[in-house]
Amino acid sequence: MPATGSDATAKARKLIAGDSRTNLWQSRYSPNGRWILFEAEENKSKLHQSTIYVTPATVGGPWRRITESKHWDDKPRWSPDGRSIYYLSDRKGFFNVWGIPSGSPFTGSKCDPFQVTNFDSPKRMVADVMPAVGLSLTEDKLIVTVAQRAGSIWILDDMDR
Repeated sequence: MPATGSDATAKARKLIAGDSRTNLWQSRYSPNGRWILFEAEENKSKLHQSTIYVTPATVGGPWRRITESKHWDDKPRWSPDGRSIYYLSDRKGFFNVWGIPSGSPFTGSKCDPFQVTNFDSPKRMVADVMPAVGLSLTEDKLIVTVAQRAGSIWILDDMDR
C-alpha cells in the first residue's frame, strides 16, 4: 500500500503472501518495485530451517523458492541493482553471508549460491541470535553484525586467606 501522498489513505490493503502454517519475515521490495523478497518458516516445524522466496508485488501469486529449505536462511536483501539476492545462512555450520543471482528463480535456471563471507570460528562470527543481527547493502559495501566470543579458565591460588 502506498506510504505517502493522497493514495496512502485511499487504497485498501492487499494480501500479497500468507499461509496459516507459515511465519513470514523480513519482507523487502525489489529495487524496481516488482517483487517482494521474504523468509518463510513453518510455524509447527521442530527443524531449524527457513526458506527464502520471492513473489510478484502487485498480485502476489506463487512463491518462487530462492533457497533450498535445508538450513536456516535469514535476512534476505536485494543488491542495489537488483541483480543479486544476499542472505545469511548456516549451511556450513556458522552463519555467513551468501548470495545468488536474482534472475535464476525467474528464468528457471539453476544457479548455485555463492559464499560472500567466511566466518568459521566463535572468535569472530555472525551471531547466532538472529534478532540481534543486521544485514545491509550499498553499491560497494556490505554491513553485517559480527560477534566475538572468548572464554577463559582461571585458577585461584591462596584461597585459604
